[in-house]
Amino acid sequence: MISSPKMALRIVLTGCLMGIAEVVPGVSGGTIAFISGFYQRLLAAVSRLHFGLLHRLFRDGLASSWRQMDGNFLCLLFGGMMVTLILSASVVKGALADYPIPMWSFFFGLVLASAGSMLRQIQLRSIPVLLTLFLGMILGVALQRVLPTVSDPSPLLLFFGGAIAVCAWILPGVSGSFLLLLLGLYGGVIDAVARVDIIALLPFALGAGIGLVLFANLLRWLFDRLRSYILAFLIGLMMGTLTRLWPWQQVVQYQLHADGLGKTTLMQEPISPIAYQALTGESAELLQAVVGVVLGALLILLFEAFARSRASER
Repeated sequence: MISSPKMALRIVLTGCLMGIAEVVPGVSGGTIAFISGFYQRLLAAVSRLHFGLLHRLFRDGLASSWRQMDGNFLCLLFGGMMVTLILSASVVKGALADYPIPMWSFFFGLVLASAGSMLRQIQLRSIPVLLTLFLGMILGVALQRVLPTVSDPSPLLLFFGGAIAVCAWILPGVSGSFLLLLLGLYGGVIDAVARVDIIALLPFALGAGIGLVLFANLLRWLFDRLRSYILAFLIGLMMGTLTRLWPWQQVVQYQLHADGLGKTTLMQEPISPIAYQALTGESAELLQAVVGVVLGALLILLFEAFARSRASER
């Protein structure tokens, strides 16, 4: 139930911030919901999105089912999220094209600080938890070799990408965009969102919707019972894949376009700023990169400080 116009505005603004967050690898929409105080309500509403809702719809009618799933809340939240998701995708896409080194440095700082923030949330400190963290790191490093960028993703791959991204969206501290980047789908999805290409995004949206219905309750159950292990694994995965965000890269595999006039990067390897400058003849923009990392880390630290202040007020 939404008690007042002021509450409705808060929900819409939270959705808008979540939309911006989901475009940027390293910032989680779930984290924004957590900071705003709507995370528990969001989890409860999402957990009611299951196939049994259809039975309730036929049994109790639309009005009762809508109240049961907290439909007004979800519509306001998702509406604000979708609007800013589309608008900010164009901005991020343009910034990555025009200022690649500062932008990837900013993302690097975001993810690095996010990993540190999540590390402080682990309540159980034990050898099994530490081993889980190392397992995530090993998997993250290994995935760099087996998951190149996909220049023309198939509908099936987009479907599974949507299901995986929405699982990350449910958990605070985990960025769906980062997992898309890891899967090599980030560029294609952001480009489709920026162009509002409904046909291209349909398999992704379908995967996200079905993933939300199938996995919401499971992820909520796992997170409630195995919180430390899940966080440790995700932190390890993020740390192991940080090389994907390293601002200085050497292209080691690419695919030529059909017209022969362009090419799409499929796989890159991180190199030092000095090697990058020698290889490309372009400036390494070291100062801009350092500023980008610091700004990204500061943004996460500010989010964390704000979340702590909100928690102390309750």
